[in-house]
Formats: sequence, structure tokens, C-alpha cells
Amino acid sequence: MVNKTSDAASVVTGKGKIVGGVLAVLAVLVVVAIVVINSGLFTATDIQIQGSEHVTKHDAIQLIDLPEGTSLFNVDPDQITEDLRQNPWVSGVDVQRQFPHTLIITPMERKVIAIAYISSDDLAWAIGDDDTWIAPLSTSVEVDDQGNVITTGQGSNTLTGIDAALALAKHYGAVLLTDVSADVAPVSGQAVSSKAVKAGLDYVRGFSSEFLGQVKDISTPSVEAISANLNNGIEVSLGDSDDIVKKERVVTKLLSQVEGVTYINVRSPGNYTFRNAPTS
Repeated sequence: MVNKTSDAASVVTGKGKIVGGVLAVLAVLVVVAIVVINSGLFTATDIQIQGSEHVTKHDAIQLIDLPEGTSLFNVDPDQITEDLRQNPWVSGVDVQRQFPHTLIITPMERKVIAIAYISSDDLAWAIGDDDTWIAPLSTSVEVDDQGNVITTGQGSNTLTGIDAALALAKHYGAVLLTDVSADVAPVSGQAVSSKAVKAGLDYVRGFSSEFLGQVKDISTPSVEAISANLNNGIEVSLGDSDDIVKKERVVTKLLSQVEGVTYINVRSPGNYTFRNAPTS
């Protein structure tokens, strides 16, 4: 007679031994991994810190505080990012590990979408694509014969004031915001709070790239009085940042169909007005 109870017990015992063996192997592997990670085998002895346009290698080194004995496994990219974000130009950090000992740290800069010229202080403030005041820029810049900013100090002409701000906007592929109220007080690393400036940024994002290519600057004295000055000398009264796409469509259509336009008012795009010079 077969003892089924005994056979079942043997199977259970066998499975238990297998499970126990697997767990023992896993425990050993975990211990080995911990030992390897915390050993000097992968210590970051070759730390390469890259610079960028506004964050020099020297500046980055001064900001980053890597604990002694940092390895490629226990390095903390979030802490490195927090360290480097003390510089308002930094939006993030790329951390690359190259085994066995190399750590490459590269700051990533905020993209400048607008330059706000504050005439009362003669300052040109860079604004990031996250609506953050980045830093003030010099309003005395050297440019070449084509008006391009030269950072090597070998330009043939020097621009100052709003002309310098316009050249800087071109340099960054950004839009110049003018007539910024004197009570706007930017602080590096802080969000833009001015309603007029924020509305101006809405237009920067809302206009198509083709239309932005025609814009010389956007005047932002107040939300209601926002206007755009085009490269061809036409002033476009925009008002608040509602119906941006519709406003652009009206302006584009007028410019293509009517000759000699000098002024367009699209504050109410459904009831727009315009002026044009008589043609002979």
C-alpha cells in the first residue's frame, strides 16, 4: 500500500529546500553587491565637470559638493542638480557614468525665450522658458558688421541701451520685451510675477515662429496696452493675451491683402481696425 501522506510531505520538504536554497543564494548576491558598491572598485576618481556658456567649469566646481568616496553607484544626481541650481542659468544636470571610475557632469542651461529691457535701470534681463528671471545682461555689447553679438571681444561696433538689448535678443533667438514698467523688480531664479510681462510671454509662446520672425519687439507697459512692433515699421495693438492665434491670423491676412498698412488694432480681433498710407 502506497503512503500518499508520506509522499506529499516529501514533496513539500523538497520544495522548501529549493526555496531556501534560492533565498540563500539571493542573500549572498545582495551581500556581494553591497560590498562591491561600497568598495573602492567603482570609486569616482575621474570626475569631469563640463562648462557651458554661462556656467564655467570653475563655477560648477565651486557649487558641486561630492561626498568623499562617491562611487558610480551611490552618486546622487538630484543633489548635484540642487547644488548647480544655485546658479540661475542652470535648469538641470546631465550625469553620465563611465565605468569603472569616470563621472561626467554637464550643466544644462535654461533656454532664453525673451529679453526684458528695463529702461529705468538700463538693464536687459534674460527670461527662461519656464518663466523664470535668469540674470541681467550687459547693455553694452560688441557686434560684427551684421549686428551679431561677438563674445570674444573682437567686435567692430559697440551697442548700448535698447540697441544692445535687441542684439542680445537676436543672439539668443528670443523676443525683446520693451516698455517694461519701472516697478518690475526681477530677482535671479524667481518666477516672473508681473502680469504685463507674463502676458508678453504668452504672445511669445502663442505666435507662430513665422510671425515671430517679423516681430522686432513687444511693448509691455500694461496688459491692456501690449503691442508689437514689426520689422517693417508697422505697429500692431494687441491688448491682453486672449485669442492670440486669431489676432495673428487677422494681422497676417491684412498684411497680405492691403498695401501701405501702418497700424493695426486687433485688441478685439472680431472688430479690428487699421490705417494705411495712401498709395499713388
